[in-house]
Amino acid sequence: MSLLKTRATRVVIDGKPLIDDHFSGVGHYTMGLLQAFDELLEHEPDLDVRIAVPVKRVPKLAPYRLRRMRPLPIYLPLSIMRRLIVEGRLPKMDLVLGRGIYFFTDFVRWPLASSRSITAVHDLCFEKVPEMVDDNNGRFLRREVANSARRSDLITALTHTMADEIADQYGLDPAKVRVVGCAANTRHFYKRSDREIAEVKERYGVFGSYVLAVGNVEPRKNQARLIDAFCTLPADLAEQHTLVLVGAGAWKEAEVRARVQAALDGGHKVKLLLGQVSDADLPALYSGATASAYVSVYEGFGMPPLESMACQTPVVASRASVIPEVVDGAAELVDPHDEADMAAGLERVLRLEGEDRAERVAAGLANVARYDWDSAARALLAAIRTVQAEGRA
Repeated sequence: MSLLKTRATRVVIDGKPLIDDHFSGVGHYTMGLLQAFDELLEHEPDLDVRIAVPVKRVPKLAPYRLRRMRPLPIYLPLSIMRRLIVEGRLPKMDLVLGRGIYFFTDFVRWPLASSRSITAVHDLCFEKVPEMVDDNNGRFLRREVANSARRSDLITALTHTMADEIADQYGLDPAKVRVVGCAANTRHFYKRSDREIAEVKERYGVFGSYVLAVGNVEPRKNQARLIDAFCTLPADLAEQHTLVLVGAGAWKEAEVRARVQAALDGGHKVKLLLGQVSDADLPALYSGATASAYVSVYEGFGMPPLESMACQTPVVASRASVIPEVVDGAAELVDPHDEADMAAGLERVLRLEGEDRAERVAAGLANVARYDWDSAARALLAAIRTVQAEGRA
């Protein structure tokens, strides 16, 4: 029997989404996935996992409490690193950080000399709806994601629908695209008490019954059409409800602001809370809503429907892209390009009562239970093991 100890396999994870100035949806995904993956590492002693971030940002990893992953400092400021990535001048990073299996969490693979790699591609907005993406960012992503897909050993996607779309877009063997899914944080998103709901509503000036729409204000999220649809609801529903739009940020939001003003001028109740609602208050806003609406024209996953279902609020969702897969029959599906169909879907959900509403809530909770971070972490571990085995072959 050999007394030699097997050398641990180094896994290097791009931690940029965790320490970026804007904590985006990719940041939330990376946080949930890595916290669950950290738990799995208790039983994987042969893996030495490091999180690579610019050295001055290393302290920002502390709140995530990742006990089995050590920071791997990059001796570049984040702004310089970002510029080098955009300009295609980043050095081969495994010559700097060490050889290993690299997991890139945010669309783009760094240059590598001899290491194997896995890259997460969250969506293909820049290919499928380029008019809804910033021009400069779209050009960068079209170039770099194509390169990443070609050079990575595996690609991860959030849904089976997106995995098929990625394989088709880049001509990849479907086996090269793995689903490493997503989940709602049910320790945070759950039905809140009437008292908490009332306090949060008062804090944001939301009165009476309302429909909640969560998502950054931008063309892809389709808030302009949603406002138009809301304004065509029957008078009894329109008088009873406010449409509350919540977003952390905005891009090309002028049309949405104009629609909000037009709705207000027409006597409808629409409230835009842009960059105002904290993560801590969002569950109570979901919990207090009569319904939530998520009518995006394109997504790689779409977390708000699951968050709403976890808070026991019925969902009106888009019949487009990956969203039917994500909601799995537990939401009222509508055509995101048809205001009349959206209005009809809203009306059906707003009129749910008694057993019908309870059944819709129960279906939502069952759907939420299909997703969990432990399963996603195990899928990531399986992807790493595949790449590890191929490297030894």
